[in-house]
Formats: sequence, structure tokens, C-alpha cells
Amino acid sequence: MSTSVAPSPSQAPSPRTRHRGRNALIAIIVIVALLIVAFFVGDYFAKQYATNYVKQQVATALGLSSTAPVKVDLGSGSILLQAAAGSIDNATVDVSPLVIDGLTGSATVTAHGVPLSSTTPVKQLSVDVTVPEATITKAIGLVPSLKAFSPTATISGQHVVVTGTVSVFGFVQHIGVTLQPKVSAGTPSFAILSAQFNGATISITELNKYLPGLSSALEAGTTLCIANQLPKSFVLTGITLQGSSLVSTFTGNGVELNDASLKQRGTCA
Repeated sequence: MSTSVAPSPSQAPSPRTRHRGRNALIAIIVIVALLIVAFFVGDYFAKQYATNYVKQQVATALGLSSTAPVKVDLGSGSILLQAAAGSIDNATVDVSPLVIDGLTGSATVTAHGVPLSSTTPVKQLSVDVTVPEATITKAIGLVPSLKAFSPTATISGQHVVVTGTVSVFGFVQHIGVTLQPKVSAGTPSFAILSAQFNGATISITELNKYLPGLSSALEAGTTLCIANQLPKSFVLTGITLQGSSLVSTFTGNGVELNDASLKQRGTCA
């Protein structure tokens, strides 16, 4: 028959030892919890700082007098972890309203791989500037040679239709021109697809015969050019029609996000 031997007092852990062990475990758990809280608190303030920094850089790039119209989304990832890797993964910036030379629209800046160093180029960057029909009408109406026609612009599918009136021998005649936006050498322009005179379709040659210089004034898109309001390194790469708005896309891949780069403005031909 076997007999069990109770541990001697020297073998069994004393109440004081067990108490110290529990305290050490509790202390470790508390320290870990505090580190986690400190990380998220630190990440929150880091994201706030980064958001304000991006706002200021965008305001500088667009020549805005205030950061009020600028809204920044840096995504849901940890800014501290991204910063440790040297760049911000994604940044989306909305600017609304965006007022340039009295013309109102909005802009969305999308960037990927935004470096923390101002001497390191951003990986991908694009700027979409959206202007509604009313702004297009106002812009076309500012062209000196078109004012007399009281032009109105409407967007129909993938075309911009400009209508107006002209007086011929005291009689009011209605004109209409269908345009397609395009990019020519980094500046906006329009191609004339068709023209109407009092409801009848006429050729561009006939349009120029009746109204000399009208086609060239309509084809020129300099009145919608905003390159002189953007950094020189932002290049117009596309124009599309979306709903009742015209969207101009600028690309700035490889741009260094510093004052020297952002304050150099482009030009409108």
C-alpha cells in the first residue's frame, strides 16, 4: 500500500511568494494595457497632426486663403505604423467649394504613398477638378468675342452644347454648337462636332462664313484652364463629362510635396 507524503514547508510556495507572483502578472497586464492605450492615443494625435499638415499643404498647392473648404481622409490604418515605414499609404482630400478666378467648382485629390520627407517624391497623385454647367456657361460668357451671343452651355451625354442668339439685319437668329472636350498639349480645348443655325445643320465652314472667328473662340478652352492656379508639376491628362459636370484630371506622380515645388504655378496658353 502506497503512502502519500505531504510537501514539506520548504517545498510548498509560501503565501507571500504566490502573492508576489499575482502582483507581477497584474503589473504586466496593466503595463500592456497602458501601452495599448498610449499607442491609440498617440495614433489619434498623430492622425490629427497629419490631417492638419495635409490640409495646409493642399491649401498652399491650390492657393487657398483658408483650409476651411479642405476635408482630409487618411484611411483607417495606423498613422504611427505607416510613419514608421516612411510614408502614408493613402490620402483623399476634398475641396469644396473651390473658387478660381470667380469660377466655382470642387476638387478631389487622391494620393498613394505620400512620403514624410519633403524631398522624396509621392508615388501616385491625381487631382480631379469638377465644374458644373453653370460654371461652364459663366466661363464661356467671359470670352470677349462670345459675350454678344449670350451663350448658354448644357451637358448632354458626352457633349457640351452651346446655344446663343445673334442679330442678323435686325432679326434674332438662334445658333447652336455641339462640342467635345479634349486635351491639347496639356491644356483644355473643344472639338466642334456640329453646328446649327435656326435649327438647320450647317458645316463649320458655313458657320465661319456667317460668324467669322466663332469656331476658333469656341474651340479654345483657355477660359476653362486652371493650370496657372495649380503647381507646375501637375499636368492635365484628361477631361470627361460626368452627369452635368465637366471633370478635368491632373496627374502629379513623382511630385515632391514641398514649398518650392508646390508654389511654382503652371501656365495657360
